[in-house]
Amino acid sequence: MTDPEVNVYQALQRVETFVIPHTAAFPAGSEGAKDVARVTPLIQEIGPPKQISGRPASPATGAKASLFDEVRDDLEAIAATARTIAKKDPGFDTPYRLGDDTQRQILADAERILGELATPATVARFIAYAMEPNFVTDLQADLALIDGKGEEQEEDQIDSVGDTARVAVLIKEARALITSIGTSVKNKFRRDPEILAEWATASHIQRTPRKKPGDATPEPLPAV
Repeated sequence: MTDPEVNVYQALQRVETFVIPHTAAFPAGSEGAKDVARVTPLIQEIGPPKQISGRPASPATGAKASLFDEVRDDLEAIAATARTIAKKDPGFDTPYRLGDDTQRQILADAERILGELATPATVARFIAYAMEPNFVTDLQADLALIDGKGEEQEEDQIDSVGDTARVAVLIKEARALITSIGTSVKNKFRRDPEILAEWATASHIQRTPRKKPGDATPEPLPAV
């Protein structure tokens, strides 16, 4: 939810607090009564702002990062074992050396090392140093899961776009609803300046200052 959308959402929450003690002032069946009855359901439909000025991280993104950590740990264990084997078989460790820990490099190292581990005889040399008997298939399974998480990330992004569009429509409705309720409130309480002042405070939608070139990024607004 963007900052301007959060401002509307917070105003709608204040409007809810305002209308609760004044609900009886709007006759049943009137537009004012219908508008007031819509406030709470609309707040619930919009839902609380999960993150200001941006989208929440995809659940698949976190899971994918954890898988990369596991793969990197596995590769480091394989590389360390290869170095030990190389003490008796010089040069054995060369194909198992690792690059940096970027995801792209981790994938490249994993594919290359799996190619080196293509024969049972080579795998047996690692197992002789207490590597798990299924360490190769475990590594292959983790790589397959990483591919799957990539697809889930795409689905999460699609869902996020859909949710963003849905919230935008509801926020537009919220703006119109606040304006409509305001008309009923001003007519009903036009001789009660105290209540009108309360309404003005409750219904005020804060404007988000425009950033000027060179301005620092403002601190995120707190979620309500």
